[in-house]
Amino acid sequence: MWLAYCIRILEMQGAKLKRILIIDDVRDRAAWLKASLELAEFDVVGVLAWEQVDECSIQAALADVIIVDANAPGRDTLEQISLMSSTLEKPVVVLGGQKDQHSIQEAMRAGVSAYVAHTVQGEDLSGIIQVAAARFSEHKRLRDELKEAKDQLAERKLVDRAKGILMADHGYNEADAYKRMRSMAMSKGKRMAEIAEAILLAKELSA
Repeated sequence: MWLAYCIRILEMQGAKLKRILIIDDVRDRAAWLKASLELAEFDVVGVLAWEQVDECSIQAALADVIIVDANAPGRDTLEQISLMSSTLEKPVVVLGGQKDQHSIQEAMRAGVSAYVAHTVQGEDLSGIIQVAAARFSEHKRLRDELKEAKDQLAERKLVDRAKGILMADHGYNEADAYKRMRSMAMSKGKRMAEIAEAILLAKELSA
């Protein structure tokens, strides 16, 4: 149910996820992976060794999905994967990973969307990429919802502090202070949080 739901979302968004970037230090393995992906009608937009990987090189590739073929990724590798997954917001697939639970957990904490420890056949790649993209989409949705909830809480705290200043300095009750701030926000085309920040700043400057 979960996978079907995520795949439906991706299809509704028109996400084709056809552009693939490969990161692998072993040329023969990377060549096989590239050929297999192209046979499955993916567009391989680049093949990089780990020493070539940085934010600019990944951004320049304009990939939809990044595939990493790595055995027991080290700490630096995991940090780079975390950058790709979060900062660049790309699904990352690790092929040829270690089977032990610690390696799997470390990779998942770094932001890997799919971690495959068993031998992969060419015909498996399309399904693996689809699962990784669906999982990444779902995790991103949850992250965005959490960030939005935190932002709303922070804004409410700002508004409450600003209301307190209006109540103390101008004798408003809580309802009137809120109405005053809302009226200012509407007249100036600002968010309530922006009005609250202005009130707090004015209070600091007058102190």
